[in-house]
Amino acid sequence: MAAIMARRLLAVVVLFALLDIAFVLVTYTSDKEGLGQHLLSLQADEIAEAVESDGAQLHFVPGRLHREPIGSAVLAFAVYERQGREIAVDGPCALAHTLTPPITSVDSETRRDDHAAGFELRGVRREIAAGEPVWVVMVVQGKGLRPFWPVVANEMIQHVGVPLLPLVLLLLTLNVTVVRSTLAPLSAAAHEVEALVPSRIEARLTVPKWPGEVRRLVRAFNNALNRIDGAIAALRNFTADAAHELRTPLAVLSMQADELPAGPAKTKMQDDIAAMTRSVGQMLDMASADALTTASHSTVNLAAISTHVVAQLTPLALDKGRNIVFRDERPASIEGHAEAIGRAVRNLVENALMHTPPATAVEVTAGPGAVITVRDHGPGIPVDKRALVLKRFWRGDRSRAGGSGLGLAIVNRIAEAHGGRIEIGETEGGGASISLWLAPD
Repeated sequence: MAAIMARRLLAVVVLFALLDIAFVLVTYTSDKEGLGQHLLSLQADEIAEAVESDGAQLHFVPGRLHREPIGSAVLAFAVYERQGREIAVDGPCALAHTLTPPITSVDSETRRDDHAAGFELRGVRREIAAGEPVWVVMVVQGKGLRPFWPVVANEMIQHVGVPLLPLVLLLLTLNVTVVRSTLAPLSAAAHEVEALVPSRIEARLTVPKWPGEVRRLVRAFNNALNRIDGAIAALRNFTADAAHELRTPLAVLSMQADELPAGPAKTKMQDDIAAMTRSVGQMLDMASADALTTASHSTVNLAAISTHVVAQLTPLALDKGRNIVFRDERPASIEGHAEAIGRAVRNLVENALMHTPPATAVEVTAGPGAVITVRDHGPGIPVDKRALVLKRFWRGDRSRAGGSGLGLAIVNRIAEAHGGRIEIGETEGGGASISLWLAPD
């Protein structure tokens, strides 16, 4: 935007300069008397430059004469010193014979005569050459404006170009500076908008003190973020409330299923209720993960968190004919939310228990560094599906045991809240290896 406004301001300045030049051109070209006076003065200055002194007398040196061309007009001139001695004469003979010595008391004299064939200018100019006064007598015959272009060009340079160019540059510099300083708050707001991420929906733009238009825009944007944040919070609360409300009837269903006679129907019902209960728990975990921020958290021990989760889930693993092995590789301490990290590890272990074959073990390794890795001996996760399994409710082949597609999404969200990431790999002999990387303290 700054570049666009700067270009438009430049266009305005250029237009202003062109209008000024056009005005000056019209003014000068309409003043015939002024043009004649300036033309004779310009020619006299250049003729006087060719006069030099040898110490005793003044001499005219034709090789030093460099006059501005005056088109098809003809010029005759003569140069006289104080005593009336003719120093030089030049031009067509018919015109040169009409030149007469001037009155030395005259400094400047101009006369213009217009006729059907054109114009005739006659004049005298007193000049200083080699420190001595000389009088240049001139006659110019021509037609139209072409002979006066040197005068117009000289006037344009002296009275338009010289004063106007610095002014144009100054105006342009000031305009660009003002535009940039005015748009600086808007540029800062744009950078803050680009830095917004879903994980920090509570962030707001800094309201600038000026200009007022940008201030109102930023406030309106912050109000829109407040409304979005409120809508997300309401949806999150609804999900959590719904999950909480479902826990009680699921617990009742579980007790009623336990009272049924043994048989395939009871086993299937218990498995379905267990899957529903796990899905409800994951919905609560996801709601908590979405609301998670890592501010004001204490230093947590990853080994202690992993040990606690393993202790909780070992009975479930043994009941399913599987085992859990824990390895302490001296993990780094991190600044984070211990309960959230525990939920992430629990989801990783539960997923691994669902997919590792019976009579195999799920391996949980804390460290080295700020990482917790969970390995199983199941079918693994294909490379082309590894990005998809981190999305909510995505269910692939690994979900055939009745998963909801939330487990790895929860883990990924908790990792992001801690400035970390999820890495999915393979183990020797088959199986998946999922590492929860967390930012070290």
